[in-house]
Amino acid sequence: MEAILEYEDILSVLTGKIIDKLRSPFYKAFARERIVISSEQYTILACLVRKNMVTQQTLCVTIKKDKPNVTRLLDRLENKRLVQRLPDAEDKRKKRICITELGKHVYDRVNCIVGDTMSHATKNIDKQQMVVFQNVLRHMITNLSTER
Repeated sequence: MEAILEYEDILSVLTGKIIDKLRSPFYKAFARERIVISSEQYTILACLVRKNMVTQQTLCVTIKKDKPNVTRLLDRLENKRLVQRLPDAEDKRKKRICITELGKHVYDRVNCIVGDTMSHATKNIDKQQMVVFQNVLRHMITNLSTER
């Protein structure tokens, strides 16, 4: 009986309770700060902050999304003037994705909100417990990514 309860607790976390609890403060802070990007758009900005001027294919691989989804996300970011598509110097058919100064500014603002929210969410949790938790989640993702 205990194992069933443990699995129920794990499934409860994985099926959204923790996500719902995390989303609310993010959305409230985003509204308060008048930030109008999605978490997926933030992920692209974060990738471009780490390594700018990458191809769309590189973004697809990095954020593990297919090309149509990344195209849609880039279209929205470009409309908000947060990224630009620039021709590749060697192959004009390719486009390089570049974060703009406005994109960097929005990323910095969102990153502060993310940091504050995660600090609040993980307060009173020992750093070693967080390391174990992250490792367990990585192992679960790896296990579920391989066929049985």
